[in-house]
Amino acid sequence: MLERLSLMVVLAGLLGVLVNRDLIKKIISLDIMGTGVVSFFVIVSRKQGKDVPIPFHPGAADPVPQALIITSIVIGFATVALLVTIASVISSKYSSVSSDRLDRNRGGEKE
Repeated sequence: MLERLSLMVVLAGLLGVLVNRDLIKKIISLDIMGTGVVSFFVIVSRKQGKDVPIPFHPGAADPVPQALIITSIVIGFATVALLVTIASVISSKYSSVSSDRLDRNRGGEKE
């Protein structure tokens, strides 16, 4: 059940990336997709049921998926920060973050 919900979040983020023409909304949709992927991996790694590599703590979780997920969260945050910076530069140069308006301004002149 939770797996389906997290995959629906990924699909909602993908739909937002494909439908929205505003760069900021596309960045938010990408972040929503990343959140769905991270939650899917957390749910799947929680249900593995394998023996953990720590012999003295039988109820402990496997640290390998945890390390991968924390790395994914940090990389996702850095990517969103970089994309917001790029959108800010585009906004200051073209006075817009709309993809339609940016397509019309390919030559570099302002409207």
